[in-house]
Amino acid sequence: MYGAERIQTPLKRVGERGSGEFIAVTWDEALAEIKEQLGRIWDTYGKSAVVVGGTSDVKVRYPHLKQIFNAQQDGRNGIDIGVGNGLGPMIGDASSNVICTSEARDWARAKTVILTSTNFLESSVPSAKTFFEAKEAGAYIVSVDTHFTTTAGKANQWVPIEPGTDGALFLGMVSCIIDNKWYDEASMKTGTSFPFLVDVESGELLRSDPSTATATQPGSENPFMVWDAEANAARPYLEVADPALEGEFELDGRTYATVFELLKQSQEKNGYTLEWAAEKTSVDEAVIEDLARRYALDTPATLSLGWGGSDKYMNSDICGHAAGVLAALTGNYGKPGASVGVHVGGNYTGWSAKLAAWELPSEYKVATQEMPSYSMRYKENSVRAYIALGDMFQQHYANMEVTREWLRSLDFIVYIDMYHVESANWADIVLPACTKFETTEEAESLKVAYGHLLLQGKVLDPLFESKPDLEIERLLAKTMGVAEGALPKSSFEFCEYQISHSADEKIKGMTLQKLLDNQGVLPLPGIDEIREQYAAQVKKTPSGRFDVYLQGRMEANQALPVYEDPEEASRDSELRKTYPLQFYQARTKFQIHSMFCDASWIKEFYEPHLEMNPVDMNARGLVDKDVVEVFNDRGSIQVEVRPSESVRPGSTRIFEGIWTKYMIKGNLQDLTNDNLSPRDGILQMGTSIAFQDTLVEVRKA
Repeated sequence: MYGAERIQTPLKRVGERGSGEFIAVTWDEALAEIKEQLGRIWDTYGKSAVVVGGTSDVKVRYPHLKQIFNAQQDGRNGIDIGVGNGLGPMIGDASSNVICTSEARDWARAKTVILTSTNFLESSVPSAKTFFEAKEAGAYIVSVDTHFTTTAGKANQWVPIEPGTDGALFLGMVSCIIDNKWYDEASMKTGTSFPFLVDVESGELLRSDPSTATATQPGSENPFMVWDAEANAARPYLEVADPALEGEFELDGRTYATVFELLKQSQEKNGYTLEWAAEKTSVDEAVIEDLARRYALDTPATLSLGWGGSDKYMNSDICGHAAGVLAALTGNYGKPGASVGVHVGGNYTGWSAKLAAWELPSEYKVATQEMPSYSMRYKENSVRAYIALGDMFQQHYANMEVTREWLRSLDFIVYIDMYHVESANWADIVLPACTKFETTEEAESLKVAYGHLLLQGKVLDPLFESKPDLEIERLLAKTMGVAEGALPKSSFEFCEYQISHSADEKIKGMTLQKLLDNQGVLPLPGIDEIREQYAAQVKKTPSGRFDVYLQGRMEANQALPVYEDPEEASRDSELRKTYPLQFYQARTKFQIHSMFCDASWIKEFYEPHLEMNPVDMNARGLVDKDVVEVFNDRGSIQVEVRPSESVRPGSTRIFEGIWTKYMIKGNLQDLTNDNLSPRDGILQMGTSIAFQDTLVEVRKA
């Protein structure tokens, strides 16, 4: 709260955009400038020429801004959606990011827990106890990670792996399980789409009425067909208790195969053997075989995927799809101790409830999104202004120079935040927001997390000239002529409304006064029971089952997972001849993304630096604390280098979120890969920004 980087007053840009040169102005002056500039843009280009974009937590605190401005929202933003793009449609999760089939407390009921690309014990410290409770209960925990991490050090086994090859590991495990018949045949027949029939020529799933079938049509309306061996005929899937899992069948002059048969053929055709997986991943065949055996036979088993690692490569959707195939094959879902997905703490995976949304007048609604905001940087679009809530420009886009060019081209940028991070430098007007400890009201905002209804109450009056989030939203609404009464008159009124109008049974009986009386915390009913969400999720898939075969991905040859190397960071990439080192941005206990970079007491323990394996440092004549230049064709940065044997040779490691001012030179995103996935248009949440799929070289500065 008291850091030197707090934005204390409204600011107006006086230098070139990006220079960070501002003068302090009053709130009235700042709002007048916003009214003039946005008014001009509205008059010239229309309201949809404005985008409102926010980082994950901040945009929740401005819930109505995009609607009352009739603006576009940033929408698909490429963050934390990579593996979910593959797994999400398999289990009926349309969000693609908060995807899991049960919560992390469930690990204590598992015999095997495999963590991939997640340093859970540092990146989700408040929920770390679930890891230790599982270990104490006897679970065998494996950490699959490119680097040696805190989590790897506490696991029973660490499996070091080549960057971005988790999907190859999973597909090798799939082949091993199939070859050894370690799969769960009963659950495959009744809980998955493995027995569904597919037209071998067209690749389309066979429906009861093929003439009206679409990829997303519910099976309840037009049933999927399976082969009834007893009747020697194709029949609707819900009418056959014991359908055929394997084989090809002739029907009306066409050949149909079961999804499982096609999976076996795909695995064989593409050569996804243990030997192949070992070559791709640099993990010994015996280790992969042991992992497959543990996952399939030492059950129940959990497969937990990370957001920081395999999620941020160009092939991340294939990785998520392959993970789902593993779970569906072995029946490791929908029962105690068996789950698959991203288990990032109780905030995302535990019990939750829905608060009521404020009912706005019908004229206030979000404009049709032209394209994802990451595409606006290089594709023609109508957007002329951006209202940024939080550190959008550094944290959400790769290749900072492309971002800079785009921001220079815009007519007007407003930035709202607590801290003067890199993104603030690109604004025309900066507005100072309160921290979560400061407000003018007894009740400022609500959140449901970790199984509880939580209140942001008052600890301090607003510091400096900062204002609470909802007050800023109301001021902007009044400034831009939004009808009086469209928004709640106070935060207190809004909080009362969210509770009293909630239709969620878990909120029933709660009141704002009860919340205030109970120190701002009320437990949701039933939270002592571990959340097992799979049964509810699966109803949202077209079949009501674990959908292994994604017909909508046929055009990309990804109806079943077909492995692709990372675009840039592959060990065999031609680019490694020029830039031989991966640039890996890791999560850290010292920061939450870009928050707390300026915390002086934390800086006593950590200053920004690049970690390299001593082998790679020695080859370049580098010693501890040398200032190095890290570079590629996109740009360069300068930073101190430190030796660390926990970093994989052929890689570098740095913590994500570091502000430009704390680097010796440059910004982390000057280096990162901003190419879009070739499947951008068919992935349910669009491309995943491939931050980790980046190669660099390092030399002494």
